[in-house]
Amino acid sequence: MTGPGWWNERRYGLTVHANIATVPSFSPIGQRADWYWGHLDGDPPLAEVLAYHRDRWAHVADYDDFIPFLTFHRFDADELVDLAVAAGMRTLVHVAKHRDGFCWWDAPGTHRRSTDVGPRRNVVAEVSSACRRQGVLFGAAYSMVDWAVAQTTDPPSIGSVVEDQVLDLVERYGAQVLWTEGPCSDASALIEGARDLADAQGIELAVNDGWGIADPSSRTLNRPPLEVVPGPWELHRSLGRSPGFNRAERAEHLLSTGELLDLLTEVIAKGGNLGIDVGLGVDGTVSELLQQPLRAVGRWVEDHLDIVHRSTPFDQWGDAQIRYVMISGERVNGERVDGERAGDDPSSAQVIALDLAAGSDVVLAGITPDRYEVHSVAADDGAAVHWEQHRGGVTISRIDRSPTGLAGVYRLALRPAAEAIRLFDDPRPEPLPLQPLLDSAITGDIVQLHDGSYAGPFAVPAGVTVRGMGWDRTTIHVTGAAHLDAQASLENVQIVGTDRLECIGDGAVVAGCRIDGVIAVIADDVAVRSVIAAGVTVRGERVTIERCTLRGDVPDAVGILVDGGSGHRITRNEIVDHRCAIRCEDVSASTVTENRIEAQWWAVHLLRCDHVEVADNQVQHTMRAVDVDGGNGSVITGNWVADGDSGAVVEFGATDTAVIDNHVERCRIGVLVWDAPSTRVGPNTFVDIHEEEPCVHGPDVDPS
Repeated sequence: MTGPGWWNERRYGLTVHANIATVPSFSPIGQRADWYWGHLDGDPPLAEVLAYHRDRWAHVADYDDFIPFLTFHRFDADELVDLAVAAGMRTLVHVAKHRDGFCWWDAPGTHRRSTDVGPRRNVVAEVSSACRRQGVLFGAAYSMVDWAVAQTTDPPSIGSVVEDQVLDLVERYGAQVLWTEGPCSDASALIEGARDLADAQGIELAVNDGWGIADPSSRTLNRPPLEVVPGPWELHRSLGRSPGFNRAERAEHLLSTGELLDLLTEVIAKGGNLGIDVGLGVDGTVSELLQQPLRAVGRWVEDHLDIVHRSTPFDQWGDAQIRYVMISGERVNGERVDGERAGDDPSSAQVIALDLAAGSDVVLAGITPDRYEVHSVAADDGAAVHWEQHRGGVTISRIDRSPTGLAGVYRLALRPAAEAIRLFDDPRPEPLPLQPLLDSAITGDIVQLHDGSYAGPFAVPAGVTVRGMGWDRTTIHVTGAAHLDAQASLENVQIVGTDRLECIGDGAVVAGCRIDGVIAVIADDVAVRSVIAAGVTVRGERVTIERCTLRGDVPDAVGILVDGGSGHRITRNEIVDHRCAIRCEDVSASTVTENRIEAQWWAVHLLRCDHVEVADNQVQHTMRAVDVDGGNGSVITGNWVADGDSGAVVEFGATDTAVIDNHVERCRIGVLVWDAPSTRVGPNTFVDIHEEEPCVHGPDVDPS
């Protein structure tokens, strides 16, 4: 995978979103406002959007009826490009065609375009011209999915209209980026034609991997990778929770100045490019709320253009506070440095350390004397510094204690340390096969594992306990299956090399372990305690999950998924970074208590559940704290909820639900009850609720 020549010189850019849904510009906080009609007309629809549409847009029966309101009367392409420049960005990608099929130029083959209806202006032409005037690289995003056209193939194939439109963006408007989110098929000939058109104009075209071709220019990620990733890649991230403008979002729902700089420097340090999504309002402008962090970070970028647009990764990216990059062809104290990675070249190299804590004292733990010899350190702002290299790294102290602004920037000239003389060999033994240690074990035996590595696959026999020295000391490398039989226990080990550990016997226990994947429970009376994992899935009865730390590893992951059964206890867990933290389907007589949760869309989702108690949980930054979808007799009580869209949603036929004694603050609404008339709401505590009425009922129920 090879990017165009400009790829490493334009590493930070703006992606601009607008579509017909820009007129209502609404979704629950955490969802995409540009998918408004899909939320309204989906299966199932979003109750929050049904309520909003009922209250504000009931006279609009068809999606295209919004188009006359799409005026763009204040749109100014030069102002938009000015914002990108002020933000320190060197690319601007405009969403030329959204999934709703609306085109923002005189696109061939359609009349659902901005030149014929709505704004009645060629927005793509205006933006591409403004980009050329200011030296910003122009690109176009084009959705292969079209909600206005029945899809006969999955993924959609290339038709003549699609081909004409995509090639038009390159031929007439000079798009140097063609971005799509897929899915897509049969695009190879189309992209080959687009590249030929770009070559004829003397421009280099970048196409992302959404087109599904064999040789894309870059990969697209939606969250930062764990480490430095070679090859061209780009992360796309909304400045808010929605790529399209969402009038429900407030400042606390956007990336702050510090968070945006954190993200930018992390992506750059790991070798990627960053594209920030912003949505235009119905008048065609970017709100001041969205502009503020962009401009603030832009002032820092302007002072450090070489770091953002010309650096390369070091042999380590850093950590939550310190980021490392390298610069080619610079001079340090009058000496030219080549910018090669220090580990690959014996000559001096310049490494830049970014201190995001902006402190007066900095410790660069990654620059230890056994690896590097540092011979100079300079602060970018000219401040006098004292530095010292020691076994713990490099300590830098600002002598005058002057503030560093958003981040301290320090340039280090270093070379690889001389190789130490080895007096003794340091053999690394091969992992010891684990299964032979288990084959002779019988019920009641404890198989004690010591410091070091073991190898699987393995099956813990019934009634046998396998116990390590701690997950940071005992590691089991698994190829193949790993499972526990009835009454078996696995304790205090780390499992690597597999994404699944199975509990297939009744009464099995997993405790104090770490696994990068999920624990699958396919039995009754199983306990999962004090585990670090990506998630837990349950299909059984009376399963206990407690004191676990679960972190999402893919965007659509569920932290704890319980499919059926009764008597489950889910308690005192920390669950973060999942789309849904806890989902219970067809579950009865169970409890979800005292968990700490931060998720994307749902903290706790009860789907067709009966008599489940959701109590005393702490939920932050999650769209729906609790969603009761159907079912009977559940109780939502004593939960603390903040900075989401709603404290609770009870919907679509749920009966006899009680939402009482919850504390909800800084959310758009407190409780939404939709098509669930027997719900009891209150008393609850509501603080700083965005909407005038904290409790919303519908579709036509009088809450009194």
